[in-house]
Amino acid sequence: MATTFERELHARYFLKNLRSLPAPYASQDSQRVVLAFFCIHGLALLGELERLDKRQIVDWVYSLQVPPDRHDASLNAGDCGFRGGPFLGNVFGCPPAQYQSEVYDSSNVASTFAALCILRTLGDDLSRVNRAAVTSSLKHLQNKKTGCFSSTNSGSEEDMRFVYCACAISYILDDWSGVDLAAMVRFVNSCLNYDGGIGLNSGAESHGGAVFVAIASLFLSGRMMQLNCEQSELVRWLVFRQQGGFQGRCNKSPDSCYAFWNGATLDLLGKHALVDIPSCKQFIYSCQFPFGGLCKYPDTVPDVMHSYLSLAWLSIASNSSAGKDDGEELPKLAPLDTKLQVPFFPKLSDSSKRM
Repeated sequence: MATTFERELHARYFLKNLRSLPAPYASQDSQRVVLAFFCIHGLALLGELERLDKRQIVDWVYSLQVPPDRHDASLNAGDCGFRGGPFLGNVFGCPPAQYQSEVYDSSNVASTFAALCILRTLGDDLSRVNRAAVTSSLKHLQNKKTGCFSSTNSGSEEDMRFVYCACAISYILDDWSGVDLAAMVRFVNSCLNYDGGIGLNSGAESHGGAVFVAIASLFLSGRMMQLNCEQSELVRWLVFRQQGGFQGRCNKSPDSCYAFWNGATLDLLGKHALVDIPSCKQFIYSCQFPFGGLCKYPDTVPDVMHSYLSLAWLSIASNSSAGKDDGEELPKLAPLDTKLQVPFFPKLSDSSKRM
């Protein structure tokens, strides 16, 4: 079992996957920008962004933007934002004024969130983002009856994950005109469960990931006081998920990503001190792969999501008041903006000099 944090190996792992993804990721090509999100922000936590060609990545992300149709913006109203990758064969760097909408060429709310985070983390000022089109498209994704969001305008599942993405997009752009906040809060409250947890949908099983995106959505929108439950019950549910590492649901095995989903929620609630940091750190370290990256469970293979979220929890732990365990210092990582899941964005005045 690993007892040290392999910083350089993890940096190399993210760099390698950012440059050339292994074959198992082929099925996720439609969400390539989300995979890039994990790699880039993993490097940001490690303080290794200078190893990237930032301008090249920024230009690539902008090439994924879906602007309004050049002839008739109503043709793709609700589709604007960022697509997940170049899988549709879109022209690289097509000027927005020349864009002509195509069938199935639509943004995805998770991709838009990931793209905006990447741009800001790399020091871009979002000046090339069509903010009005993005926020207007969010209106088409919200279910007017339930308050929930779907991922695309062309029809998809609806659940709490996409509520979070819509709130994060609105927060980053500082424009909430695309979200019916009252309906959103009603949806979150409809997903509260008898055990103190929160599900992805009304009536769904309580889940660590669902709890985070629900609570983070309320924090982002300034609506935390409208949560219709006793926070002590929610904290109890979260604390009881720790079994060394954290599980995502009752009677499940610990999984490295839930150190973040549960630990981050406790951090937002000001209760991260209730986490048994030494035990969780030991579990996370046991998930380190010999050649870099972190696995879901010990003795399996790493992936970029579990690698990033493991580092994200280590950042919370190392930068908290309880940032020391049984005498050994936790790894020094960049401070995390917990509600956005990423390191704090650089100031634009400083970042513009580095670009």
